[in-house]
Amino acid sequence: MSKKKTFVTLEQLKEIDKTYPTPYHLYDEKGIRENAKRLKEAFSWNKGYREYFAVKATPNPYILKILKDYGCGVDCASMAELMMGYALDYKPEEIMFSSNDTPAEEYAYANEIGATINLDDITHIEFLDKILDGKFPETMSCRYNPGGYFQLGTSIMDNPGDAKYGMTHDQIIEAFKILKSKGVKHFGIHSFLASNTVSNEYYPTLAKILFELAVELRDKTGADIKFVNLSGGVGVAYKPDQEPNDIAVIGEGVHKVYDEVLALPEWVMLQFIQSLEDSCLLHMAVL
Repeated sequence: MSKKKTFVTLEQLKEIDKTYPTPYHLYDEKGIRENAKRLKEAFSWNKGYREYFAVKATPNPYILKILKDYGCGVDCASMAELMMGYALDYKPEEIMFSSNDTPAEEYAYANEIGATINLDDITHIEFLDKILDGKFPETMSCRYNPGGYFQLGTSIMDNPGDAKYGMTHDQIIEAFKILKSKGVKHFGIHSFLASNTVSNEYYPTLAKILFELAVELRDKTGADIKFVNLSGGVGVAYKPDQEPNDIAVIGEGVHKVYDEVLALPEWVMLQFIQSLEDSCLLHMAVL
């Protein structure tokens, strides 16, 4: 077991303390950039890939500016986060709005700036219809909850069946039909089955579930599905005895599933994106 090495020395911290009193956050810009670069390279095989960093994980505009250098977008969950993404000149297609128990003004603002709205519940369609006066955006996304237990091998990672977030299998089919009838032309699928995963198998497993769902939704609703959002967060080695994830292995695992399920002539243009809600991109010391 190798000893973990910090990105800052005790001597450097003592110098910093002379100017900045604790508590403060100290970020490793070099580490952030290296991780963002590795992540981008791991999924470079997919031309439509974009990393959407969950702003709520680290709502720091300086870090969001760094991630922007690597083509990242932002995944927002509140008005303040939407405003931050907009203020930092993220393009409309680079802003996702994934929220629950959402006030009407936040949906209205997300639509105003052109963010992709990711609906958490089928009942939100009617709510959004009233807010937007029936004028839905051309692109919408829906969150899927497959129910039951989610497990990798013999280990149960989480219990989506007990979660109140996301649509059931039948609900998301119905939601796509309703949205299509209201003028939505392009669709995305999102799901969040586990977080802080220290496993290279999580994303390929989730990808297979969502890629197969994409095929079914296309066949049953005729929807033009433009992207699949793999969410959850690639974890880090939280304990000394844990092995860190290998992002290159994860990327290749998703690539393999993509080829198995979606590499057909009519699906070659499908893109997928990923929202990270964990610290895999960040080297941070809280002092």
